[in-house]
Amino acid sequence: MSGLVGQLVALLGVVIGGVMSYLVGALAERNRWRREEATRWDGSLLQAYSDYGHAVRECAHYYQRLAAHRGLTDHPAPLAPADDVLEKAAAAESRRSAMVEPISLLSNAETAEAVREVNLCIWHLEWLARGQLAGDQASWAAAFSAYRTARAEYYRSARRSLRIAEMGALREVPWPPPWSVA
Repeated sequence: MSGLVGQLVALLGVVIGGVMSYLVGALAERNRWRREEATRWDGSLLQAYSDYGHAVRECAHYYQRLAAHRGLTDHPAPLAPADDVLEKAAAAESRRSAMVEPISLLSNAETAEAVREVNLCIWHLEWLARGQLAGDQASWAAAFSAYRTARAEYYRSARRSLRIAEMGALREVPWPPPWSVA
């Protein structure tokens, strides 16, 4: 009888060892899959964040040059609101708008809110630059400063969502640059 009990104990040990081996392997495989999936989505999210950031800068650039033509700011290359210029600005705005969609699908709530704030600031710049909103140099300066603050917060939120460590404060060039002030 004791031989049978010994064999049952040994068999039970083998079964428990097999189950434990299976569970550890399954957990390891699940964790590996999750890491790969997160890496894949993080790459897509990084691209979406980058594309949106570029589109925002392109819009701000057009609006700043249009605003310079209206005398709202100093820029070395003002743009007159001719049809081709307005079409290029509209195309830039359309790209910026399209870049919001992937972020809306992939990002967290904090970054989505930062994007919303940048969008509001960009629209404010557009309305001032196109003359749809009355403004002067002080209102442009305030709107441009708000845009830069919102853009910096967007980048901070994007880095946090990608789990990228803060690399120190972004050094913004003051606008207007110090050498342009008379």
